[in-house]
Amino acid sequence: MLKNKKHITIIFLVSLLSLLIVSGVQAKEKPVVVSSFTVLADAVDQVAGDNIDHRVIAPVGAEVHEWELVPENFVALEEADLFFYNGLEIEEWLPQAESALQSGSKAVAVAENIDVDLLAILLGDYEGSDDPHVWMDPLKYAKYIEVIRDELIEIDPKNKVEYEMNAANYIAEIWNLHAELTNSLRELPEERRVLITSEAAFLYFADRYNFSHDAVWGSNSEEEGTPAQILRVTEIINETQPGAIFYESTISDRHVRAVSDDTGSEVFGPLYVDSLGESGGEAGNYIDMMRVNVELILEALNY
Repeated sequence: MLKNKKHITIIFLVSLLSLLIVSGVQAKEKPVVVSSFTVLADAVDQVAGDNIDHRVIAPVGAEVHEWELVPENFVALEEADLFFYNGLEIEEWLPQAESALQSGSKAVAVAENIDVDLLAILLGDYEGSDDPHVWMDPLKYAKYIEVIRDELIEIDPKNKVEYEMNAANYIAEIWNLHAELTNSLRELPEERRVLITSEAAFLYFADRYNFSHDAVWGSNSEEEGTPAQILRVTEIINETQPGAIFYESTISDRHVRAVSDDTGSEVFGPLYVDSLGESGGEAGNYIDMMRVNVELILEALNY
């Protein structure tokens, strides 16, 4: 009897060891995919599901333009099989990131690999350069999903069918979102579609949904809230009388409040652009982010 128990114990331990080894191998087989910031990462998650080991460089609430890489970012990049970044020069830290990538890993500038018309930055130090906030137009964001799908299939072909199905479903959700936002914004009269923010990051949104757009500064990559910027936008607000000005989630509201003091315009925020909100919160994914933005814009401007 004792001999049988020992035999059973040995079989159990061998089976357990085999299971642990197989689990370890399977975990290692997952491709390591790194995304530069949360908005992009959400699209990757929607397409990839649980098939990848996914890391994000700039976390929730971080300013993607001027993020400073931390040790865990370098570790992620060194282990990456695939690195997704937006491109169009929004990630100022890109040279550092690329230097950490190992031979054989691939870096993909998603916004630079979609076939869409790009818009120029409105004002400031980068005026005339391609505006990088392409994802703020849902239909252009849908193009991001196609690029992500194709790149995931390339590094992980065994999950091709799942990536294609997930991408197709998510693109359909984005088109439904666009229809929903279009319908919601119908109630806002044309003369009230004046969107003034801290950073001029809503060009693609404004173009899609017929807003006039201006801001205190053109890009978060430049100096923010200078006296000249404040004076300029104050004059525009006094002329256009938009009724409200907005700040974004990744920057301070002090500059728009200074403008408000000079113009009497009410301050609203935050709007979400360069980062999602906290997971599970009101803007924890792209679809909810866009809904929250439109709800706030309607609240502020449909007076």
